[in-house]
Amino acid sequence: MLGSQVTSKSVQVKSWFESPDKYLRRRQFDIRIRLETVQEFTKGLTFGRVLDIGCGDGSISMPLLPRSKKVTLIDVSTNMLTIAKSRIPAERVNDVELINASFLGCNLVPESFDLILCIGVLAHVDSPAAIVAEIARISKPGACVILEFTDSFHIWNAPTHVYYGLLRLFRPVPWVLNRLKDTDVMQLCRQNGLIPTALYRYGLPPVGTHKIVGQDEMYRATRYVFGASDRNRNGWMGNEFIYCLEKS
Repeated sequence: MLGSQVTSKSVQVKSWFESPDKYLRRRQFDIRIRLETVQEFTKGLTFGRVLDIGCGDGSISMPLLPRSKKVTLIDVSTNMLTIAKSRIPAERVNDVELINASFLGCNLVPESFDLILCIGVLAHVDSPAAIVAEIARISKPGACVILEFTDSFHIWNAPTHVYYGLLRLFRPVPWVLNRLKDTDVMQLCRQNGLIPTALYRYGLPPVGTHKIVGQDEMYRATRYVFGASDRNRNGWMGNEFIYCLEKS
């Protein structure tokens, strides 16, 4: 299930994210939660080389730059990378590498990164298994990997399945998201020597909430129910998983 898709999603994914506002406008509260979780998981650490796979507008990885020697940003969307580039301080421009390509096509150097972010990516790729294996290949022993994905089989995700099922009756969807399961993804990680050391679980408000409620309100509601990454509560209810893993 995790390792195969009938057709490549790359063209559809690239086309969708070339209009950044479609995603960024409705997901600012979630990006904030992800950023704060990454900051908590990496608190007090410094890094030689950082990689952000599917970096988007750089909101999550650019705040790590003061604690990093080099940062590499990869995204299929040219427009997302343009926004990310605008976030780079002038005095650090030579310390940030921008790659406009698919992660698996980059042929990065083995064991070259000591922090890798892969956030909101696995649902959109042809082979999640290949992504996890490549992350393991290019991470240094002892490296920190932060991996985020949605467990599609969790009950919290049921309204989303219903929504997109109905939507497909009236208009085509750009692509079908990979249906991931926490236990399957963790099995892949362990098979590749990536061992979980921390976890934050939460759930997103129902699809379409952004049309009637502001981003700040959605952020506060999510934090009220699930707490912060250093004091997670009601995790069993959440289908969004942010793992911190260590390369053995």
